[in-house]
Amino acid sequence: MVAVGLPLVGAVIDELSGPGMGLAFALCAALGTGLAAALCTRRGWWWVVAASPLVVLGATAVVEFSANTEKYQGSKLATGSAKWVVQGFPVMAQAAAAALVVIVVRVIRDRRRQQHG
Repeated sequence: MVAVGLPLVGAVIDELSGPGMGLAFALCAALGTGLAAALCTRRGWWWVVAASPLVVLGATAVVEFSANTEKYQGSKLATGSAKWVVQGFPVMAQAAAAALVVIVVRVIRDRRRQQHG
């Protein structure tokens, strides 16, 4: 829930403060994905990393389309969708990187506990 909720909150904040996704969305997407990686089991790590780009794209699409339905009618929806993917790629990469950093930290901590425990 955190992995989806925070990016949506960030997307809404950015949409209300100006057109398009910005810093609030990027921070919330990375934070949400990082928290999801921190809270899930080892088996869930793959899903968090793999789903993070889809969550970013989904949050962008839902908020952008909801706020600008008149802008994305007919063939303009396909153009808008391509724009969301291209412009959202850095945020997708940052969110996946945040999850990977959290996972690496968890692995290192678990190994240290096993060595000292």
